[in-house]
Amino acid sequence: MSPKIKTFCERLFSTAILLLLLGAALLWGDPAAYALFVCILCNLTTIEWFNMLKKRPEQAQRRIILIAGLLYPWAQWLSLEQTRSRAAFFALALAFPVFLTIVSLIREMAHPIEGDRALKRTGTTLTAFLYPVWMFAFTLPFIFSQSLGIMLALVLITKLTDIFAYVSGVLCGGRIFAEKSRIIPHISPKKTWEGLLGSFILTAAAGYFLLKYLCGDVLFPAPPWAAAAGTSLLILPAIYMLLFILAVTGDLAGSLIKRSLNVKDSGSLLPGIGGIFDLIDSPAFTVSAFCILFMLTGQL
Repeated sequence: MSPKIKTFCERLFSTAILLLLLGAALLWGDPAAYALFVCILCNLTTIEWFNMLKKRPEQAQRRIILIAGLLYPWAQWLSLEQTRSRAAFFALALAFPVFLTIVSLIREMAHPIEGDRALKRTGTTLTAFLYPVWMFAFTLPFIFSQSLGIMLALVLITKLTDIFAYVSGVLCGGRIFAEKSRIIPHISPKKTWEGLLGSFILTAAAGYFLLKYLCGDVLFPAPPWAAAAGTSLLILPAIYMLLFILAVTGDLAGSLIKRSLNVKDSGSLLPGIGGIFDLIDSPAFTVSAFCILFMLTGQL
């Protein structure tokens, strides 16, 4: 088996495991099982951040990251279970980063000022909490709504974006755009414009049928103002464009962080992918953005 095929199979297998577990939790019909799965993924990602920063303790406050990342998803789940309130979720989602920033800055006051060390440590600490743990925790509000199928479709389409980009890049990389085929070589040398274009087309086709199957006849219900304005036909293409851009950006953001920390993978738990961080980096972008979008438009 060639290395490229082996890598593809490993990525597909690891992604399938995630989707099967998530799908099983949804089909089980018990909100606690779904929440348990999400919270464990967030906790494992927090531990991976803690380990990635082990060789660079001067860059962040690792213990604060660990405590905040381990507590936050469970706090959100308990809050949702008790209140089932959108306002309570957003209040807690806002409170944690604010409190974390205050604690982090107070912690830095105990050290002598050494250039911009305090700014870097505080910034990295906040980033390690926000991405992807805080962002991926936006999957939790879907529990008490009728939109679990949409959430699963979002995760599926997001992961297919990466898989189809890899396949298209292997088959067509460099054949259309030649030496300019690399998208951002200093972050991800293997990602090509051919892979991106192929992924856009293949994911659009697969995404339509996934949404049709998982979300019923109404793919993404247009809000009343859109129908009234006669723009409902533009809603689905616009949503797909946003979803695709966020999925690609989330994947690149994960690569940016790992390269900044000089690590290849966040962990070794998943063959062909790395750690849980590598698995939920792009869904963290798409799920959080669409959760907020759906809440603002009254669809969640």
